[in-house]
Amino acid sequence: MKKISFILATVLSILLLCPVDAHAQTRASQYILSNTASISQGDGSGEVVVNFTVQAIRSLPKIGAIKIDIYRTSGDRAVTIWGNASNGLLSSKSATRYSYSYTYKGIPTVSYYAVVTVCAGPSINYDTRTVKTSVVQAPK
Repeated sequence: MKKISFILATVLSILLLCPVDAHAQTRASQYILSNTASISQGDGSGEVVVNFTVQAIRSLPKIGAIKIDIYRTSGDRAVTIWGNASNGLLSSKSATRYSYSYTYKGIPTVSYYAVVTVCAGPSINYDTRTVKTSVVQAPK
């Protein structure tokens, strides 16, 4: 009996020491498949245009950008625009994909970049991702 207990204890110890690969499938987002954001010069003096697109896994009631922070290259925040359907940052209806271009009237010749927080999901418990754009100089 002692011999069997010793063998079982040895086998169990060896099994516990053996490495085991554990693969947990994780997703960066439960609802967002992809997203992009960019910034470009606008048509008017001092205008910059922030463009974004959100692609969801299926049609969802909340999709778009919950906020856009626009910064000067000095690091100072110029403005925060909170998203809603009225200003176009959030879709007014359920959608699988949503794109929008927001025009900000800044100071001519000042360089700006944007940090866009996109979202997708149900009305509550939605997912977000943050995207930082490149830098653009506002036209004269």
